[in-house]
Amino acid sequence: MKKIKLYSKQFLYIIIIVLIVVISTVSYTFSTMTEAKQQVTQDITDFARGTYDILIRPPNARTQIEKQLHVIEENYLGIGDGGITLKQWESIKNHPQVEIAAPVASIGLFTARERTWMMEKLEEEATYYEVTYQTDDGVNKYVTDKEFVYDFGNKVEDFLTFASSLDVDSNYLGGEIASFNFPSSFHQVVAIDPNEEGELTKYDFTPLTEQVYDSEAYENGSYSIPIMSLRDVSVPVTIQFTIDNLKDVTKEELEVWESKFVEGAKYLTLHQNPTLYHEIVEQYISKKRMNAEKTFELVPEKTHSPFQQKLLYLDEDMKLALEEDMFSKDGPVGGTFHWHSQRIGYRLAPVKYEIREDNTTFVKQTGVDKLYGVPTYRDMEEIEFYQLDENDNLAINNDEFFGFVENGTFSIKENTKTLASAPLGIYGSEAPRLASDESVTLHPSAVPGSFITTPAHGLISIEHAEKAKGEAPIDAIRVKIAGITGYDKQAATLIRELAEAWEKEGFTVDIVAGASLQDMTVEVEGLGKVIQPFTTLGAADTVLSSWNVLQVVLTVLYSLVALTFIGFTFFNLLADRKKDEQLLARLGWSEKLIRRIRYQEWAWMIGLPVMVVVIGFTVFGFWQGQWQPLVYSFIVSGICFLLYVIAELAQGRKHERQTRSHRKNITTQNIWFYRFNLLASCVQLILITILTSFLPFFIQQNVRTTTETRLGTYIHGEIEGMFIIVLVLLYTLSLITVYQSLQRLWEKRKAEINLFLYLGWGRRAIRRYFMKEVLIWAGLTSFIGYLISMIITAILVEVNVMTVLLGLTGIVLVLAITLVGALYSLQRAESKGGDKLANKAS
Repeated sequence: MKKIKLYSKQFLYIIIIVLIVVISTVSYTFSTMTEAKQQVTQDITDFARGTYDILIRPPNARTQIEKQLHVIEENYLGIGDGGITLKQWESIKNHPQVEIAAPVASIGLFTARERTWMMEKLEEEATYYEVTYQTDDGVNKYVTDKEFVYDFGNKVEDFLTFASSLDVDSNYLGGEIASFNFPSSFHQVVAIDPNEEGELTKYDFTPLTEQVYDSEAYENGSYSIPIMSLRDVSVPVTIQFTIDNLKDVTKEELEVWESKFVEGAKYLTLHQNPTLYHEIVEQYISKKRMNAEKTFELVPEKTHSPFQQKLLYLDEDMKLALEEDMFSKDGPVGGTFHWHSQRIGYRLAPVKYEIREDNTTFVKQTGVDKLYGVPTYRDMEEIEFYQLDENDNLAINNDEFFGFVENGTFSIKENTKTLASAPLGIYGSEAPRLASDESVTLHPSAVPGSFITTPAHGLISIEHAEKAKGEAPIDAIRVKIAGITGYDKQAATLIRELAEAWEKEGFTVDIVAGASLQDMTVEVEGLGKVIQPFTTLGAADTVLSSWNVLQVVLTVLYSLVALTFIGFTFFNLLADRKKDEQLLARLGWSEKLIRRIRYQEWAWMIGLPVMVVVIGFTVFGFWQGQWQPLVYSFIVSGICFLLYVIAELAQGRKHERQTRSHRKNITTQNIWFYRFNLLASCVQLILITILTSFLPFFIQQNVRTTTETRLGTYIHGEIEGMFIIVLVLLYTLSLITVYQSLQRLWEKRKAEINLFLYLGWGRRAIRRYFMKEVLIWAGLTSFIGYLISMIITAILVEVNVMTVLLGLTGIVLVLAITLVGALYSLQRAESKGGDKLANKAS
């Protein structure tokens, strides 16, 4: 019995090694996918919860872009018409499961305190001053018309000046001081609750609760509102300041000039006929310039926070400086400022995003600013907070007075290093970028109406919100749930239940836990394409669901490929053994003895690989502390044993056909006759075609959906390597099965090949004969795989012209690889047994 070897030792070793590799790789791959799922879940638990969990807004608060694309802008709470009362906020704040309820009430846009800036001069100096103001949005620069003053000193007449406009003239002090308007800029003011906001941001807002005394404010600040300014945000303007010397004017020249003015009065002429006034200045006065001008660019420093009340002057280095105390500087300091700078405020409407059919967004220009020529993209409403008595420049009713006195600064940088984005809605500082050059960042200009919503530049206490907006001033309440440490299933369930309860009360409620920032490309009229940060609500759920679907698809495909490989390997081995067992039966061996020998050999072929893999993963478990590969190795081993049983049962029921079916076409007749030998290749070709024609599109869309947000990008980066491993193994096992089936087919048809050689067929003719068969059955199965791919693609992704064309390209690629493998294996079959016969035939 020992002399009869049904399988050679070399063959047994090869099979054992193959099974070790397959069982270990399949076990490790499934373990890797399970670990990836755990990694995804853990990352979401750790990172998906931001600063707060639920955003509560008034009814119908969602914008169109929220409804269609489920995204919201940065700082989007900086605008709003209110809708929630202080009483409703107190009710939410006192809920037993609420840890923090931080309200936001957009008050509006306000100018900083209107004031002048100055330069020290000598009274007798004759000097020309020219000023232009410039603002920019990061891409384009916008410049105002020039303003000027011809100051001839006091040699001929005191305060002999010729200004470009009445406004310039009224703000020009003259004498020892040359002063000009500081350019207006607009700043967003938002009301918060100092205590709740402090808990939410971990920042001290107690200065908002203090009464501030300011001798330069209206009524010494008795009616003013304390405001905290955003630090490191200066006025977004620069000043081009030109100085030129003037020739002294004579009395005779002055008399000539005055004769040209209406009634000899320059002010009357400037007021009644400014065209004539400027003609006189151009024709006579401008000729006194010595054309030796010096130009300086004046830029407000970062320390100039928006609502500082200090005077500005040019220091010795010709830089704008803040005067802490007007008596601390040698020389005169002067200027004007206005008590009622914040009497008029402005409310901005949301940006109207046009959403196209392909979900791309477009922002249309709504107008152009008259002063700078800056394009605007929002509607703006002017609001008068109180009225003035024109006679004494005082408020008619002091209790209605609305103005700010700075009492401290704040600086909060949101979402700079976090993956999740619980948008606080008023602090975001990430700038949009130009799509054509991402190194170019955009920012709002000095003109209100930018498509970029700025962070809050000033914060006041919520107790002043009703004065500005009425009985329901609150635009949103940001709620943090008590007792939650991460974003897991239990936390998500609690958050959802509370959100549903508040939604039933009529509020607009969004779950912000699990949100994340994403970059969207927005086409802005006049600027082009801009990459702008938005917050995607439900990003964590999107990542999790996308990963779940992807894991199911990869698991199903990998299982089918692995099972096909192992199952047909067992089936082929049993088929090869059947003839040997039939020979032993004819020699008188009993069926019982034959079966026992078969089981002994198969116990070695399956048992030894299982033992090696189990021992290996046990050692790996003790070494790395990872036991999942070991668990999966038991499962895969059990499946291998089950596949062996199925293959043996199938082999026992199989009846070989002794003759070929009578078909007209010899090629199709051959394919039909060897259909069982081709079955493994056909199944794997279908799977390979699905891998090539469907899986890339599915993974691409899945990755695109997942990586739209920063949370998804991080998680994808953590598990990306696993995708590559699984895909390599998928193709490897599939192609090995196809090649193995082809090799067995040519081995089985070796007699047929030898006969053709004996009959004098050339090798090229033989290959063409057999390759025609391969082309038919491989092409048919690949096309079936392609049809299945398109159906699955239509269900899970989308079918378009590009998908169809690339899928067809995949078929051609798969078919080409199959033909190459078939030709190579056929050449090997010819070289092993056909050379002698070919020589005899020749």
